Amino acid sequence: MSAGRVISRKYYRKLLVQLIEKNRLVFVIGPRRTGKSTFAEELAELMKRHAPEGVFIGRINFEDKNIIRIPVEELLEQFKARYAEGMKNVFIVDEISHIVDWEQALNEVMRLERVKVILLSSTRSVYSARLEPVSKGECAVVEMAPMSLGEFVTFHGFKPVSASEPICECKRFRAYNESILTLKEIYELYGEVGGMPVVGREQLLGHNAWISSEGTYCSIVTHDMLEVGSKVGKTNLTDPLLLRTIITELARTAGTNISATQIGKRTVEYLQRPSSTKTVESYLRAILNSGMFYISERFDIKNGVRLKTLAKFYFADTSVFNYVTGSRRPTTPALLENLVFLEFLRRGSVITNGKLGQDEVTFVLDPDSERVYVQVPRGEDDATRQRALTTLRRIKDNHPKVLIEMRTATKKTSDGILIMNALEFLMGAKLK
Repeated sequence: MSAGRVISRKYYRKLLVQLIEKNRLVFVIGPRRTGKSTFAEELAELMKRHAPEGVFIGRINFEDKNIIRIPVEELLEQFKARYAEGMKNVFIVDEISHIVDWEQALNEVMRLERVKVILLSSTRSVYSARLEPVSKGECAVVEMAPMSLGEFVTFHGFKPVSASEPICECKRFRAYNESILTLKEIYELYGEVGGMPVVGREQLLGHNAWISSEGTYCSIVTHDMLEVGSKVGKTNLTDPLLLRTIITELARTAGTNISATQIGKRTVEYLQRPSSTKTVESYLRAILNSGMFYISERFDIKNGVRLKTLAKFYFADTSVFNYVTGSRRPTTPALLENLVFLEFLRRGSVITNGKLGQDEVTFVLDPDSERVYVQVPRGEDDATRQRALTTLRRIKDNHPKVLIEMRTATKKTSDGILIMNALEFLMGAKLK
């Protein structure tokens, strides 16, 4: 992260304060370079300032400990040295999963009187059944995504100069160097450099963020796929070419339904040999654990059930997508769908992709509760838009239906479908 610049993740701060009141353990899981450590520092300071009498806030960061093994006893002593006897203790802990058998030590810590833990990690494998609060259902999980478009605008210092402009994409902003960009141009820049808070303003406007994308990719692969996987003994990734091939195939098919079997067959194109479904599934687990991708399961709308096959995969950040595919500018429809997925993720939605006979609904949000159907057309022509609307109209229940696209102002159709301007949505507007 560039010196002197911090993005305030207000939504996550508020959510964590609420969740730690109700749970003994809260996981904050997000890809490497998302800004979790900076966020943890900010959260710790905020909680210290506002903590009532009798509450101790402790912060422990294992990110900078380049050690494969710390004895469990030593790890436990690090907690006990900070433990405040007779007080309610809240520990904010970074990247403990780098240490072998850390679960044993954390269980011991949480058996101490009045202890709660916020655990930040760049790998989803940290959510372990070996942890007593997990097995007892006394925990919660927060997925921390990279910056939203609105956070990107704030972080890079874009100042609005035409906030009253009625057409959202035409709203203009002044950059740090006094150049003027429309919101549509900032969106395209956002798609190019991504939402990781590691790109400086000079890199941003000079289009020199490529080296940062490479660093993010290599860091995730090295630390969170290979190192952490081998330390915890859950994944044995012995073929780096196969790993790269699967990541490339997920990038090439991002946002489309695909199975491990299909990926295994397609490896013939890259490696001149097929890969078994079991092997591909093992590599997919490591890739998903690293946070490079999110998965969206398929949901059968007619029968109201989740399907076990043909999920969709979305990149956690477009900068890594661009690096993997070698594209500086991803195609607009695929980019928009990916960013809409991430925005719903930030808002805490459970996101599936819908199947309605032979037709598809891009997203079915919270399918088991307050369901919302969302279409993000993969094209801006009238025919594609009408097909998306027709599919929504075929759904006969009374749950809200939304179409998100770039080229229109937010409005409702005569039959109640909300047509939402994509940039307005990505800047934080709620579904109305």
